Amino acid sequence: MKGALALLTLVTFARSLGAQATVRGTVSNESGRPLEQSQVTLDPQGANRQVRTNAQGQFDFLGVSPGQHFVRVIRVGFSPETRELTVANTDVTVDFTMRRVQVLDTVAVTAKRTGLYGSVISSDSLLPIPGARVEIIGARKADSTNSSGTFNFPDLKGGSYIVRVKHPFFESRNFGVVVPVNSGTELDVVVQPGRVSRDQHLEMFYREMDTRLTFRGTNTAFVTREELKGKEKTLLDQALLSTPGFAKKSLYIASDVCLFVDGVARPGAMIRDFAAEDIESIELYGAPQGNARGNMARALRLADPSGTLRDRWPPRTPCGTQPTPNELRSGWAEVKVMFAVIWLKK
Repeated sequence: MKGALALLTLVTFARSLGAQATVRGTVSNESGRPLEQSQVTLDPQGANRQVRTNAQGQFDFLGVSPGQHFVRVIRVGFSPETRELTVANTDVTVDFTMRRVQVLDTVAVTAKRTGLYGSVISSDSLLPIPGARVEIIGARKADSTNSSGTFNFPDLKGGSYIVRVKHPFFESRNFGVVVPVNSGTELDVVVQPGRVSRDQHLEMFYREMDTRLTFRGTNTAFVTREELKGKEKTLLDQALLSTPGFAKKSLYIASDVCLFVDGVARPGAMIRDFAAEDIESIELYGAPQGNARGNMARALRLADPSGTLRDRWPPRTPCGTQPTPNELRSGWAEVKVMFAVIWLKK
């Protein structure tokens, strides 16, 4: 009798396992791009289970029992979506197309968005982060994210910039962006929990960078990693030649460039020592070749009117290495690069 009861229990358990199904699907935006790391919850009002979408925007729940279920998807910057579905004895597929939030706190939304806008998100919870400081280096603009974790710089002109994101309880992030002329760039910035850097020297270097980029002259170029895409394995001096920010200025790079890395002078180092994949951005400051060859002191002043680079270069210390004969004979470019500041990827 006991053996029969045990057999019946085992058969019932096996049937219940066989009745379970898999609920799977994808999450994408309105243009069809997969939304990685979206939070997907099965039965949010009950004994819920949560997963994150992968790089292809896919998710799945294994071993879902038959009956009525709800699936809810949350992604910062998008309206939450909830679907009801019936699970029987077969797998169920449910796909979500997320719609971006159209109304942000106190932000006027127009039909054609311009400038720079987006959100700041925590990497562990994917929740928005209010009160994060967003600074646009090179434009002298700054703001804090609102209660929805969003920011907006609608009047930011087209060009290349460094964006800094800081919060007391998260690690700082710095990265280059390119804003198209008469258009906009959208950013979803994901930050890691931690402590903001308190390095006063680094903060000073960024302030000086902001000063240089804000008041840069015509003989300067600022190139971010966005412009270097596809050239990551190329030496930096060669990769720069085909970037719009550099090529249109007719700048010329020789071996005797005064090079700074993350704000610190590096005597003896050259731009070609770095690959394009190493950098977040690079500042380049030049002077007409006539000045560079005839009056070095005047050329340095013309290249760096702010003095933030001239004052930090070690006195009586040569820059880079002696130019090659070909570099000395070069006459195809009008402006010689005197100072370069490389900012490395973190």
